[in-house]
Amino acid sequence: MLDKHTAHTLVTAKINANYDIDDDELIIIDDLTIEKDYGWIFFYNSRRYWETEDISYLIAGNSPILVEKENGSIYEFGTAFPVDEYIKQYETTRAHFFSSRAQKLEQKFLQAEEVG
Repeated sequence: MLDKHTAHTLVTAKINANYDIDDDELIIIDDLTIEKDYGWIFFYNSRRYWETEDISYLIAGNSPILVEKENGSIYEFGTAFPVDEYIKQYETTRAHFFSSRAQKLEQKFLQAEEVG
C-alpha cells in the first residue's frame, strides 16, 4: 500500500524522466491533487510557468496521472475530455475488473468444493 508522498515521488520521477529544458522541471501542483479511496490524481506543469504565469512556459498535453494506492500502478489520463470523464471511465472499468475477478474466484471456489 502506497502513501501519498511515495506516489508523489513516483509521478515526479516519471514526468521529469524525459523533460530536458534548461533551468526548468515539471512539478506537481499539490493544490489540484484529487484523492480517491483507490489513489491520487496528480496534475503538473513546468515550474517556470507555475512561478511566472508566463504562457510561453506553459506545457501542453500534460494529462493528469493516477497512482493506485494498492499497488502503485500508474495511469495517464487524456486531455481531450474533462478529468471527471476520465475518472468516471476508470472507476467503471475498475469496478468491472474487480467484479469479473470476484466471479472467477467464486467459480474456482465452487469447482474446488465439487471436487472435494
